[in-house]
Amino acid sequence: MADQTNVQIETQEIRMKKSINLLHCVAVLVAVTGHISIFISPSVIFSTVGSIGLTIIVWVFAGLLNISVCLCFVELATVFPSSGGPYAYVTNVFGGMSGFIIMWGYTVLIIGPFWAYLCYTASVYILKPFFPLDCEPPALGVKILGAWILTTLVVLNCIYMKYVTKVQTFLTASKVVGLIFIITLGVVVLSRGHETKSNFEDVFENTSTDPGSIALGIFYSLFVYGGWQIVCGLMEEVKEPSRDIPRAVYISFTIVIVQYVLVNISYFLVLTPTQFVSSNAVALTFTQVHFPFLSPIVSILVGMSAVGVLNASIMGHSRVVFAGARNGHMPTIFGMLHMQYLTPWPAIFLKAAWGAVMLFSGGIEIFMQFIQAFSSVMTLFVVSALLYLRWKQPKLPRPYKTSLVNAIFVLLYQFLVLLFALYQKPERIGLALVIIAAGAPVYWFGVSWKSKPEAYKRISKKVTMAVQKSLLISKTS
Repeated sequence: MADQTNVQIETQEIRMKKSINLLHCVAVLVAVTGHISIFISPSVIFSTVGSIGLTIIVWVFAGLLNISVCLCFVELATVFPSSGGPYAYVTNVFGGMSGFIIMWGYTVLIIGPFWAYLCYTASVYILKPFFPLDCEPPALGVKILGAWILTTLVVLNCIYMKYVTKVQTFLTASKVVGLIFIITLGVVVLSRGHETKSNFEDVFENTSTDPGSIALGIFYSLFVYGGWQIVCGLMEEVKEPSRDIPRAVYISFTIVIVQYVLVNISYFLVLTPTQFVSSNAVALTFTQVHFPFLSPIVSILVGMSAVGVLNASIMGHSRVVFAGARNGHMPTIFGMLHMQYLTPWPAIFLKAAWGAVMLFSGGIEIFMQFIQAFSSVMTLFVVSALLYLRWKQPKLPRPYKTSLVNAIFVLLYQFLVLLFALYQKPERIGLALVIIAAGAPVYWFGVSWKSKPEAYKRISKKVTMAVQKSLLISKTS
């Protein structure tokens, strides 16, 4: 009889690599917090609140408010250290439908349009130095270059995640250099004794006394600091999440708030209030007034900053879809990783396709107005989940724990600001809320309805297997 030997088959678990450290967390947060709003349209806040003094106060106040919100997210991120961010927290606490609504709103109102907006902005600022100041780059050329930027970053995120984090640090440095560059030019103008220093003689002149307008200004200011939420979607890939994420929040927001306040002051040193309000690209207008020969440098820096935000967004946003698929809220294929590169190819491809549709459709602007409405709704869900767990499971292990007073404060002010914004802009904010609520029937049709036709199930299975084989992807362990 032949010898019987025990054959042990070793299997390797398919998981995301823990390749992100504190420096990478700070790089991602600094790059994505406020995305590129400080270069594009800080005039929105000024036009709402009415004065330079209140504008500066709102920028500082909004930064502190965002720290408060972020710390609430971080607590739940350390309790539920998995990909998906807010979607994962809400699903674990309130169940499938609530979590699906978060993923639905995030997917429809933020991810695709935001990627398209960043691609388009990066392309515009990269091409602008090659055209006269009074001539805009051709729209089709801008979109084609934007699509190439998106494709390049998608490939990098799919094939070599470690390289992407290194690129992110460089791109973050470009944004910081751009901000410091503008601040330095503001100091130069101040030293020359330019007449716009008179803007600061009565900084509270024309301040709005309407509570609704001030609340709307805060609402917009929360958006201009937005984007930091994606770091919570990287918890599975951070080496020491309970230690590094809170540290990264404090470090990053300190850097960002100081920079944004100084940049706003520089803008007002150079531009009159009329120039400031009328500009859709304040950074370029800023240089064109006194330093036209430096406009190409600012254009390139802003373009690289947009690429940095897009790169960070691809890293974080695709993980929401990935986590949704693992929970049965998206087709199974979107919860798979590439077997060699261990990155969520299908989830990234899905959002890249949606971003490309938005890029070439030209329907980006209206969606961007919805982003903060959904962000406020998402925050209300997340903070409610945090407070519910504090009540129902007080002994639940929490590697990081924010103040209870902070959580209650965040819940109240987010609700009030959203309410005032709805009062001021009922059509747009109301429509955003309707789109979010539409996630409920979609959930019933796509997730709750289990008795779908057998033919549909067979076709779905065959398509999944075909894509799985062609892309060399597999379910996670």
